Amino acid sequence: MFILRGIAVSLSFFVLVYSFLSVLVTAAWRPLKPSHVAQQSVASILFALRTLPLAVSVFITFALVVPSFRLLEPRSIHENTGATPLALDVCALLLIAWASFRVIAAQTRTTQLVTGWLEGARPLKTDSTVTFQSGGETPPLTLVGVRHPRVLVSEAAVALLSHDELQIALKHELEHMKSRDNLKKLIFCFCPFPGMDGLESAWSQAAELAADDAAVSSQRDAVDLAVALVKLSRLAAVAAVPVCAMSFAAAFLSQRVELLLAWDEASKARRVRIRTWFVIPFAVAASLLVTIAYGPVLALTHEVTEFLIR
Repeated sequence: MFILRGIAVSLSFFVLVYSFLSVLVTAAWRPLKPSHVAQQSVASILFALRTLPLAVSVFITFALVVPSFRLLEPRSIHENTGATPLALDVCALLLIAWASFRVIAAQTRTTQLVTGWLEGARPLKTDSTVTFQSGGETPPLTLVGVRHPRVLVSEAAVALLSHDELQIALKHELEHMKSRDNLKKLIFCFCPFPGMDGLESAWSQAAELAADDAAVSSQRDAVDLAVALVKLSRLAAVAAVPVCAMSFAAAFLSQRVELLLAWDEASKARRVRIRTWFVIPFAVAASLLVTIAYGPVLALTHEVTEFLIR
């Protein structure tokens, strides 16, 4: 009974924190879009914001709620659980079930489509060992898969693009692979919440612009990539692109072409890059604060959980 009560309290606290933070992120992410920042950094910021509710909720639940209940809750006391905690527990279980279903469905759909696309595919003669030329109902150019990502190029795309255009387009997709963008899209499936479509769309746009930016190193590259975008956009994709995939010319076409044609090395160099190590001092300070105040925080958490189960 003690363990079941602990699970119930943890689920209630998790869904409350997750919902509160999700609403906060949904309302606050638009003003936080940085300007004059490298697109890779913008994509990283938006991804962090999108996954913040899940990450913080899981951390608080396992770092504070579970230990506070185990250490401070008397095992001999048998408290009746109210209707509100039971409703929160049901919501938490439904949320976890829905998130798991979305992930499984996305993976299953991707596997089914990619299996068909890979039938008869052959390695493309490039420097990359993960690039394949396929025929049939394959999108012109797309990165598919999470654990073993592959770049698939249709026969029509190979015939339409020049050598330089094809190479820079493939480099764009390989940049998506380096950033693990397909995995990030799958993670989005595991943290569903109404109203997050705008944030996910903004991340997708930033990810595309970041891959363009990383692939291009000269004005000639920029022009070749812009031409490849325009050419491939004219090829109708006969198959829908699954969740675990990044399609080369699927969206944000006009903005990407405009930015590529205006590309210059000086403006690229002026963009601010937010490095991962920038957060290390804040992480160290937060860790020290939590370590020093862990006891009082556990006591406060236990008081809150006591309020929840009444």
